[in-house]
Amino acid sequence: MSLTADGARVASQSGDTLTVALVSTVVMNPYVELLRRALDALPGVEARTWKELTPGLVWRQRGRLDVIHLHWVELQIASPSRYRAVKKFLRLILALALAKLLGIALVYTVHNITQHEGRHARLNRWANLFIFWAADAVHVHDACVAQDVAAQFGRTRGVSVVPHGNYIGAYPVGTSREAAREWLGLKPSEVGFLFLGQIRRYKGIEELITAFRKMEDVPCALIVAGHPQDEAYAAEIERMAKDDRRIHLHLGYVPDEELHRYMVACDVFALPYRQVTTSGSALLAFSFGLPVVAPRMGCFVDLVGENRGVLYNPEAADGLAEAMRRAAALDMAAVRRHVLEFARSLDWDNLALQHARIYREIRERRR
Repeated sequence: MSLTADGARVASQSGDTLTVALVSTVVMNPYVELLRRALDALPGVEARTWKELTPGLVWRQRGRLDVIHLHWVELQIASPSRYRAVKKFLRLILALALAKLLGIALVYTVHNITQHEGRHARLNRWANLFIFWAADAVHVHDACVAQDVAAQFGRTRGVSVVPHGNYIGAYPVGTSREAAREWLGLKPSEVGFLFLGQIRRYKGIEELITAFRKMEDVPCALIVAGHPQDEAYAAEIERMAKDDRRIHLHLGYVPDEELHRYMVACDVFALPYRQVTTSGSALLAFSFGLPVVAPRMGCFVDLVGENRGVLYNPEAADGLAEAMRRAAALDMAAVRRHVLEFARSLDWDNLALQHARIYREIRERRR
């Protein structure tokens, strides 16, 4: 069934327009905007985005809003000041409670099962406990996360699995592979390994550099690009890489218009994470046809599978280095076909239909 026909069928069952507010403070990751656009394109659905969730905003939307779909709850209360973090926490809890009193459905997408790093861990725990109790539906990207939600927060009812969408077309592309490799200083014969994203300790970039330095007999280069959140960590990475000319550090914000240069220039995307819930980075890599090297844990097991990269045992001393060697020897043309085919299967139009179905099921239960 086509998108229009299926969307019309869903809309006709309800008989009126479904209004949805997607709440997220994240601006560098286009995930929420891609979902909003796909939802808004469905017949019978109006989707908007809010940066923050406040009681005043919820009150003003009474009688006009069906669903609040919250993303990254930890970022709603993030602050360097404990006083401000507590204030934002109380504001969030009050807004969520008011939404429930007004009959607005609450949906929560689990991007991180717990916060990876940072301050106010207890507040984040309390926020998660409340949202997992209050949400009418919990959205996870794979069955592994559903199991974690059940184990850590006891939430099993109303948990729906809808995969993470791709990033095909989400970023401007205007550079050839040859021009991009020249821009990055990569030799034609080198296999380009890429880490791109926020530079944070839980992502294991030290292990990546250590493993890469063991590959002196392989013609390859390592690109590490992204904004460091910790100056001390950035300095540590610079010290580890300073005497290896094959390692290229681009420690700073990567503008959207430059992101594609890194992706089209390189061959393998490295994700040596120490912990993971959902990996938008893996979907970004797949969207540009790059296979992934990642630890055999969590969502990576299903995402990478048997033909979209190389998994390794994170407990093995040389697991990452061996996985990088295996990745460098892949049939790149064949693996790129598998990767792009998988990415194309995760189109936002289809995923938006699944989300809309969840929203409508909640609303029908409330009537």
